[in-house]
Amino acid sequence: MIAPAWAAAIAAAALVVGDQLNRRLVGWLPDDVPRPGRKAHRRPVPLAGVMLAPIVVGFAAAAACWWVCGAVAIAAGVGFVDDRKKERGGALADGGVDWRVKAAALLCAAGLVATTAADASADPWRWVAAFGLTFVLINAVNFLDNTDGVTASTAAALLLGLGLLALSPGATATVTLAAGFAALGFLPFNWPYPRLFLGDSGAYTLGVCVSYATVHASSAAPAWLLAAALPLVDFTQVVLMRVALRVPPWVGDRRHLTHIAQNLGLPRAAVAPLFALGTVGCCALARAI
Repeated sequence: MIAPAWAAAIAAAALVVGDQLNRRLVGWLPDDVPRPGRKAHRRPVPLAGVMLAPIVVGFAAAAACWWVCGAVAIAAGVGFVDDRKKERGGALADGGVDWRVKAAALLCAAGLVATTAADASADPWRWVAAFGLTFVLINAVNFLDNTDGVTASTAAALLLGLGLLALSPGATATVTLAAGFAALGFLPFNWPYPRLFLGDSGAYTLGVCVSYATVHASSAAPAWLLAAALPLVDFTQVVLMRVALRVPPWVGDRRHLTHIAQNLGLPRAAVAPLFALGTVGCCALARAI
C-alpha cells in the first residue's frame, strides 16, 4: 500500500489539474459567488474540496474500510449538489439542498461510520454514542469552514495528531493519516491567499474523516475527545446562540469562534494558524492525560 504521506502530493497535483481544467476547459466546479454579509470575497472562488473525496476513498478502499468509502461518498455527494445549488441561488440567499435532505444524507454517513466502531445489535449504546458524535462532528467541521484555511489546517492537525499519537498502526490509522495529509495538500490553495475553497463537499469529507478518527481514538481512551475540542466548542456555542435567538441552527452567521477572534483584532490570516496550534495543544493535552 502506498504510504499515507503521498496523499498530500496527490491532493496538490489533483487540485492543480482540476483547477486548470475548471478555469480553461470544462468549468465543472461550483463557484462560491460573492454576496452581501458573510460572503465578502471579491470574485467567485471555485469550490474544489470535492477532489479530496476520491483520494480518501482510494486509501480507504486499499485498506478495505468499505464503510468509510460509503460515508465519504454520501457526504461528499450531497455536499457537491448543495454547492452547485448555492451557486445558482439568488443574490441574497444561500439556497442549496433542503436541510432535511442534507440531514438525512449525513445521518446515513454517520451510521456507516458508527458501524466501524460498534455492532449496533451487540452493543447498541456504544453504536448510538458513536453515531451521535459522528453526526455532530461532521457538521462541526463544516461549521468551521468560514475563514481561509481554518477547516483544512484544523482537520490536518487533528487527523495527523490522532493518526500518529492515538491510533494503533493499521487500517484506521492509515486512512486517518491519508486524510490528514490530503487536507495538508489542500491548505496552500486555501491559505493565506485563497485560490480555492473547500465547499460543503470538501468540509463534509474532512468531517467524516475527523469523526471516524475521533470515534475510534476515544473508544480506546475517552480523553482523545479533547482533540476535537475546538470544532465541538464552536458548534455548541453557535447552535445554542442561534436557538436562543430563534434562528434556524443551519442558517449561517458571523458568531463563530473564528469571527470572535477577528472581532478582537486578530488578523484574518492568523486565524488558521491559531486554530491549528490550538488543535495541536488539545492533542498534546489528550496524550498527557
